[in-house]
Amino acid sequence: MIAGDNAEEILLASEMQSGTLSRRYLLSIAAVDESEVSSHFIRRLQNQLKAIDGVVDVWSPGQQSKVTNTIQQLYGGYGGAFYSLDPDQYLPNIFSIQGLQQKATILKKMLLSPQAPMLKKLALQDPLLLSLSGFRSLGEQMQQSSFQDRRYRSLVLETSMAGLAPAQGRIQTAIYDSFKQLNQSSSYLLEMTGVPVFAVATQTLIQGDITKVSVFSSIALMLLFLLIFRSFAVLFQVFSLLAIVILGSILSTQLFFGYVHGMTVAIGSTLVGICIDYPIHAIAHAQSVIPQKRTAVIAKIWPSMLLGGITTMIGYVALGLSGYPGFQQVAVYAATGILVSLLLTRFVFPGLMTSNSRHALNVPIVARWALFCQRFRLWLISGLFLLLGAGFFSLNTLHWMKDMQELTPELDYLKQKDKQIRARITSIEPGRFVLITGKNIEAALQKSEQVYSVLDQLKQTGELADYFGLYPWLLSEKKQQQNQVALAEFLTIDNIERWQQALAKQGLSVKRLGKLNYQTTKALTYQQVMDTAVSKLIDSRVIVGEQQTIIMIWLSDHQPEALQLALNKIENAQYFSQRDMLNNMTQDYTARAKKLLILGLSLIVLVLLFRYKSVLKTLQTLLPAVLAAFLILMLWSYTGEAISFLHLVGFLLVIAICVDYGIFYQENRGGDINLTYQAMAASMLTSALAFGSLITAESTSLRILAGVVAIGVILGFTLCPIIIKTGNNNQI
Repeated sequence: MIAGDNAEEILLASEMQSGTLSRRYLLSIAAVDESEVSSHFIRRLQNQLKAIDGVVDVWSPGQQSKVTNTIQQLYGGYGGAFYSLDPDQYLPNIFSIQGLQQKATILKKMLLSPQAPMLKKLALQDPLLLSLSGFRSLGEQMQQSSFQDRRYRSLVLETSMAGLAPAQGRIQTAIYDSFKQLNQSSSYLLEMTGVPVFAVATQTLIQGDITKVSVFSSIALMLLFLLIFRSFAVLFQVFSLLAIVILGSILSTQLFFGYVHGMTVAIGSTLVGICIDYPIHAIAHAQSVIPQKRTAVIAKIWPSMLLGGITTMIGYVALGLSGYPGFQQVAVYAATGILVSLLLTRFVFPGLMTSNSRHALNVPIVARWALFCQRFRLWLISGLFLLLGAGFFSLNTLHWMKDMQELTPELDYLKQKDKQIRARITSIEPGRFVLITGKNIEAALQKSEQVYSVLDQLKQTGELADYFGLYPWLLSEKKQQQNQVALAEFLTIDNIERWQQALAKQGLSVKRLGKLNYQTTKALTYQQVMDTAVSKLIDSRVIVGEQQTIIMIWLSDHQPEALQLALNKIENAQYFSQRDMLNNMTQDYTARAKKLLILGLSLIVLVLLFRYKSVLKTLQTLLPAVLAAFLILMLWSYTGEAISFLHLVGFLLVIAICVDYGIFYQENRGGDINLTYQAMAASMLTSALAFGSLITAESTSLRILAGVVAIGVILGFTLCPIIIKTGNNNQI
């Protein structure tokens, strides 16, 4: 339903749909009756999970063996380039007498440690162990995160396909099956989260909604149709036409977009209730005359059907202009369906009506309401105006939805589980980070290095607990060159002699470690780093697009206001909150929906003015639809219902559909206002039933549309005989 408007949001949305984040699961294994999760069990589970078709790799967030080797093999040769973000402050301390002696002491301890065989090669390349200086703070972060509850162990699982791929459902089933097989002799509990988990849950939800809504609405519409027209032959004819309408809509959407989304089909299922209106009017009028006059009477009411179809299509087409990706498909789907239904009703359906029987519609309550409105029209209009007057004063109490997550409460259980799983692993606040943009990776890295110093200042003032950037894994080429130039200035004869004295004091080889031969090297590139095991640690924080690169700096506990204030001074760096983004998008979409409602209403007014050449007749025709939407709005102002952009979209559909009733009642082309209103009642019931069937869905978005449109079309139909004054033979 939604997508970002700026480049950063669009790129982030793309990453969530098909990037690295979309392909990864976070698994949590909990010990229920034991003190900790067995490492042996975790290793066996890893091997089992790696064997699943579509799984690329499985690893523990704390599994650092491959990364340690990479640090030694890759970064050892770049010690002179990666040692610091601030060489002017770092180097004077290192090359002081005390600093060099401390370095020699650390070097001796490391060469005597169990890791000595791996460190010897590194020490020969980088005697001062400059390449490890940036990793010391990283090690402290890892050490802090290692003090987690041993009753929980975590694994990261990466798949080869995006999270939205249908195969993710199979993979999730295979994950649970593998765990269940290994867990027979244990009492562990498996939980998982990640984009694929939400994607599969949403797909399952939509598929269930499609099935429920389609089956319920189809059966209900058939029963209603039989109750009204009492003919299986007519039922078969009409629903055969509707099957062609739906197939045409699906094919046109497929041709236009290349695929048909499940939500489009779910919302599009309500189209049956709209498209059936035209055959209903045709049948109602055709069955009131002898068979020889049926084609003529359908041709007589055709202009009203065509005008009603155009105004309804305007509402749906306006959705396509809204910018909501999901509604663009709905617009094509609905507009095609309405057009096909109109054409079939006018040019095909008359030839199918072979029955000689005549059947006049007669719903007593409808006739009584129309007669009641004729007798007490002035009183009803007066009461309506009083009600509207009271409603105007209540509009300032309308409650607008500010949090878009209110539209997905059905996924709250997944959101809560996600929060619990991530809290066991890290102190990072999910969905809140610093977002840095650049035209390429080099520009983004340079900008991120400016941000690090700002974040360090916030750490000193206590406004930020910690942050997780790309350093020491990545530095810009510019910073690497600056580090090497600055280091070369300190490699003086005096400093080298002091270093050699410090080595001799520790009993280390001056000949092999004392030269400090740090040669200038080419910069270590982003691609070189990503070709190693390090990529698994940082690839989810870098998004490289064709025209823009995004770097994310993850944050621990922090004060948002202080961060925002500090980052305002840095161009292309901003504090990002996923919830704030969604809330801002909610406001933007609400403002856009208001404009959309005005645009759709204006286009409908222009079409009616062109048709009637009368402002009064145009207002009369449109007023029942507009007042229906207003009365719903007034009701919600009293009940405190939170109104979202989806409610406004529903209002637009109410107006687009209810204008049809105003057109038929105003024009009364059949010459019998009672018959016209009876046919309107039948079409209203089908539309209300079709949209009302969405109330059976689990999706909150669909239920919102159900409530707005179903109630709106009933009100619009009810208001027609009050607002529009017509005679028994009011033809245009």
